[in-house]
Amino acid sequence: MRLERFLTRLGAWGALRSGGALVVAVLGSVLFLELLTPFLARLLPGVAPNRLHFFVPAIGLLLGLIGHFLAEFWDRIVFARWYGPQGAWLDRAQAPLFFPAGAELKRLRALAVQALPKPPESDDRVDREVTKVAQRQIERWERIEHPLILGRLVRGLLWPSLFAAVLAVAAAAVAFSLGPAAVGPGLLAAGAAYGLLALLLLVPFTRLRAEFLVRLYRDVAAHPAHPARRKPERR
Repeated sequence: MRLERFLTRLGAWGALRSGGALVVAVLGSVLFLELLTPFLARLLPGVAPNRLHFFVPAIGLLLGLIGHFLAEFWDRIVFARWYGPQGAWLDRAQAPLFFPAGAELKRLRALAVQALPKPPESDDRVDREVTKVAQRQIERWERIEHPLILGRLVRGLLWPSLFAAVLAVAAAAVAFSLGPAAVGPGLLAAGAAYGLLALLLLVPFTRLRAEFLVRLYRDVAAHPAHPARRKPERR
């Protein structure tokens, strides 16, 4: 990837690994809510604009932190439902819409499991065990994890966009019932835009997460941690 080579030349992977996802989640949340401030100012004419510009970033900071610490929801629930050991798209050779196909991922996962020192206790522990093996080789692991780091940056915008969508739709409902009717359509459109953004962000997040797993499985399969396991001979 061009972006990957560019970030490598900049030496930015260390910073992105340590705090990039948190910064993206907080800044994204603050920015998304700040863009709603003009609509909220019209909805709440009795509130001074400077107060709005104080509370909105504060709320955005809080929601960004919440989204950051709940970010693994997208890995464990959403991605796993599509591409986990029992994922709905794991057997698909053709890519569903803009998302990656799962057949290659399934094939490489099976090869990686065969290369492990011992079979995992359950399918849910495959990725954890394969990652432990891959992390022992630091030089190779640094390249393997690049899509994972980028995927976490994209993932950091998922909750903020959903939070902003919910807030905008809730404010639109208040505007239609109690506030100026002219404010409602704008807030409703903003909520729809943020909801659409969240759906669109799922595509690069999923593709980057899948690319990380492809690199991970391929590396472990190519560098087995033990000689090939033999089936016990029948007597």
